Amino acid sequence: MKGAAQMPTEARDSDQTLRAATWQLLGTLLAAPPEESLLKELRQIRPESAPEHADRTLMNEGWRALNEMAEGYTPASLATEYQDLFIGAPEGELVPYASWYLTGSLMERPLVRLRADLQALGIVRQDGVTEPEDHAGALCEIMAFLVSDPDTPLAEEKRFFQTHIEPWMGRLMEDLQTANSARGYRAVGVFGERYLALEDRYLKMLA
Repeated sequence: MKGAAQMPTEARDSDQTLRAATWQLLGTLLAAPPEESLLKELRQIRPESAPEHADRTLMNEGWRALNEMAEGYTPASLATEYQDLFIGAPEGELVPYASWYLTGSLMERPLVRLRADLQALGIVRQDGVTEPEDHAGALCEIMAFLVSDPDTPLAEEKRFFQTHIEPWMGRLMEDLQTANSARGYRAVGVFGERYLALEDRYLKMLA
């Protein structure tokens, strides 16, 4: 495969737009349960049939899972799942933070490293946000921002992904598929697992 610098500008821009949108979608689904407007969009998904293209087939499984989630579940039922999975009383079944997956505790060194990198990137914490920055949804949204920013080099996308996402988020996606509280939300785990694998290969090949 040719390097990123050799890709036609239009193809590269289209690729980046799709990647940013996919990161944003995953971040939205991990940050909060989907509203009806998002489920309506997911019901319109019609994955293409391309068995000769392994990457597209891989992602088709993820898109199909989201489509089935949108067809089979309501915003209320998914909100209940989200509560049980990630919030709970006193806590949810899963803890979607990098610090937890990497150290077994919250607010640990992975969060410190992340905050230093965000400061270097000029990314400022939004007012009113109470979640630590190493929440899975927030990290996906940061990736969406980096991918969509024309001033962010691909090497920086790769470094951020390999430092703050690749070491742990795949395990969260696997856990989401087998969690006792997950029914419709298992689709998010399927989609996320496949997209993370695709991004890992993409960044290794092009950077």
